[in-house]
Amino acid sequence: MRIRVLLFALYREQAGQGRLELDLPQGSTVAGAKAVLEAQYPLQLSGGLAALNEQLAQGHTPLKEGDELAFLPPVSGGLEAQNSYGLTSERLQVQPWVDWASDDPYGAVISFLGTTRSPNKGQDVAWLEYEAYASMAERVMGQIIAEMRQRWVLGRVALWHRVGRVYPKEGSILIVVCAPHRPEAFEACRYALEQVKQILPVWKKEFRPDGSSWVEGHAPTPHKL
Repeated sequence: MRIRVLLFALYREQAGQGRLELDLPQGSTVAGAKAVLEAQYPLQLSGGLAALNEQLAQGHTPLKEGDELAFLPPVSGGLEAQNSYGLTSERLQVQPWVDWASDDPYGAVISFLGTTRSPNKGQDVAWLEYEAYASMAERVMGQIIAEMRQRWVLGRVALWHRVGRVYPKEGSILIVVCAPHRPEAFEACRYALEQVKQILPVWKKEFRPDGSSWVEGHAPTPHKL
C-alpha cells in the first residue's frame, strides 16, 4: 500500500524534502513507517509526534492505503538532534548520512560501512542473519555515543545496525562521525566500532551452502559469567 508522508521543520531539513510517498506492506503501523523512514533518510524521529490524517496517532496505530502520515518534531531541539542511531531491517545507505553530517563548522566527515563478505575463512557465505536484544541495543548505542562525546569534540554522529537477513556486499553496520578535525573523527569512529563489537547485544548467524552456524563473539571480562 502507498501512503503520503509529511515532514516539518527539523525533519524536513534532515530529509531534504517535506512531502514523499512511501510504499509499505499491508498491515503496517505508524511505528513501521517510522522505521522505514529512519533507515532510508537521515532522520531521528523518536521523541517527536505522529499525526495520522490530522489526528495524533501512536506507534501501534494501523495504516491503510492513501493515509496521510505527518511526523512532528519536538518544539525545541538539542543534542539529540545531533545523534541518530538504532536498529533497522532496511538496507543501509551511506551518502544520505554523509550529507546529513556535513556542516560548515566541521572539517572532517568519516563514514564506515561494515559489509557481509564472501567467502569467509575459505567458505562461501549465502547470507548473515542478525538477531538483537532491541531495547537494550538502542540504549547501548546511546551510551556509546555519549562516551564518544565525552572523549572528543564532535558534531553529528550516526550509528545504525542491521537486523534480519544481510546478503554479501550489503552493509550490516553504518557509522558516520563529523568533527572539526580529522584525528578525532577517525578516533571516534574507530571507538564506536570497537565498542559495538564488544558490548552491543547483536548476534549473527552465518548461512553457507553446507549449513549454518553462529559466529563466535566477545564478552567483556568484568561481566563474563
